Amino acid sequence: MVDADKYNFLCEHYEEHSQMTKEFLLTVYVKPPPSPTELSIYDIKGNRVFLKKGVYDQDGPIRLEDLYAGGMVMICARKFKVIGHADAATRGHFSTNGEQIHVTVGSAAFSSVSHLLSAAAAGALNVKRLKTVPDALPDRPPVVHLELVGASAQGVVESFVQSAGLADRITVSPSTAATERVFESLETSAKHDSCSVCIIRPHAVREGRAGAVLERLVDENFEISALQGFSLTRPQAENFYEVYKTVVPSAQYSAMISELASGVCIVIEVRGPGNVVNALRELCGPYDVEIAKHIRPGTIRAQLGRDNVHNAVHCTDLPEDGILESQYFFSILPAAGA
Repeated sequence: MVDADKYNFLCEHYEEHSQMTKEFLLTVYVKPPPSPTELSIYDIKGNRVFLKKGVYDQDGPIRLEDLYAGGMVMICARKFKVIGHADAATRGHFSTNGEQIHVTVGSAAFSSVSHLLSAAAAGALNVKRLKTVPDALPDRPPVVHLELVGASAQGVVESFVQSAGLADRITVSPSTAATERVFESLETSAKHDSCSVCIIRPHAVREGRAGAVLERLVDENFEISALQGFSLTRPQAENFYEVYKTVVPSAQYSAMISELASGVCIVIEVRGPGNVVNALRELCGPYDVEIAKHIRPGTIRAQLGRDNVHNAVHCTDLPEDGILESQYFFSILPAAGA
């Protein structure tokens, strides 16, 4: 019998009913494939076992690479944030495999963002944070700030930059206090007019599909005016999806909330002439992935979705909701500290 490698993490979880943040010790037991990853959770203040050792993958597989400092993981419909590594072995693993870098993509290289994200995914890097801000000159694409995490992260991105001939347009450096200031700023390139919203769901971000979604949008001649990554709380996801509460079955609605709050999602403000909401909805395809595969096989959901909950993207449904959804994500949530 193969012994599991054990890793310990200090985590916090915001408890909605008590409005308190509690600290936990998360222990992850990793064995070689095909053995599943097991975990246990200990309530530090309560001095008790919170979750006994077992496999808990109802919200998706637990991946060690997602447990970097500041990372989020969904376990039994509860979101836990990693605030520290609790022993020398875990710290040693992440000092090697959890390099965090800040990538700045100048407006002249904006069209390369989709390829950069795909290269990062191919290099097993995770998206921690992402946002766009206006370029200093008017009528130019926005500047993209991207924080990536993973083994040899700087080397992976620098290799892409060099091979793409973008060394004068993309900068790569270790994350610093300046990185925090960039992502804490409320500045955004969002226009809040003539727009629709596309959200790359957390499962698609984890699966490295973000670059493919952005590439489809660009290929279909949509203007990408703003991007921002969010780690939504369950109440924030419920607030956004409230309109669907009486439209879809309750079990599916609950699963939709859990998925949207399960990790980093990437919100995109999409602009274009005419009815951009309808045009984006046509590109995304039917909500039901199986139906999309049969009648609209070229759409994003047909090509990248797995099922009705993990269908790769959300898109604005009604023309009058485009501006409202843009304002919610690019103005209201950041002002509330999301």
